[in-house]
Amino acid sequence: MNRRTKRRAIVFGAQGTLGSALVQGLPERGYDLTATPGRLDCDVTDPKAVLSVLSRAAPDVIFNAAAYTDVDRAETEPETSYAANALAPEILARAARDADASLVHYSTDFVFDGELERPYDEFDAPSPQGLYARSKLAGERLAQAAWPRVFILRVGCLYGRGGKNFPSTILRRLRSGETVRADGGRLGSPTWVRDVVTTSAALAATNEFGLYHCTSEGETTWSGYARLLAAELGLPQDRVEEVSTAALKMKAPRPRRAILHNRMLALRGLSPMPRWQDAARAFLAAEG
Repeated sequence: MNRRTKRRAIVFGAQGTLGSALVQGLPERGYDLTATPGRLDCDVTDPKAVLSVLSRAAPDVIFNAAAYTDVDRAETEPETSYAANALAPEILARAARDADASLVHYSTDFVFDGELERPYDEFDAPSPQGLYARSKLAGERLAQAAWPRVFILRVGCLYGRGGKNFPSTILRRLRSGETVRADGGRLGSPTWVRDVVTTSAALAATNEFGLYHCTSEGETTWSGYARLLAAELGLPQDRVEEVSTAALKMKAPRPRRAILHNRMLALRGLSPMPRWQDAARAFLAAEG
């Protein structure tokens, strides 16, 4: 890596929930953003387009927050899902190799089937169930095969400012006076994107390349997460309606227990991720 006061960085997928948090948070953590292309600015499935952006940006680190994230729609659009989630990470890893840069790529807790009764660590064998999950696992493998200087961060249940995903919308719905219907069966670890940015920035400043889990500590259901937000807002608990997973009639399979153990972060001596409850309260405070 070039020796500079600040690491030069580029963020692909800069307009999404995670991408926009990276754009906001990386400069606060010692990175000089030289480009922040969104989906319309650069097609990450096009090698020529990626190389064109990198030739101008000259990054030390590439952060890839671009992805196809519609879990249900992926079941009927497998080629689109694999292009964005498998082929694009390989293209970016090869481009990182040519630019002598590191790549930080984000994967998902969905690479596991969720049947294990303990949290999954980085040494457990993946068992993806749906098209989305399989395409994300393929992206992990293709990126790591293309270039050694790759960080893979498996995240899950992400939420943040302006996010269109379910955990991000719960707060908006509660504040607008709606009753929130939330899954009371599946378990996950709601994770604030700002905490992912903090860990990403710290990892990318090292040469400890490899696979990492990066989710909040602890577990809850979506109804449990919604009830915590309601309580913190001083709203009655009946503003949250708990429903079964089956009642939601989702097309793609989801893991019953999408709980990750951040073992490698601990082994590398990085700061631990916060408990999901503490992160949710910090998110509320940041949102005013």
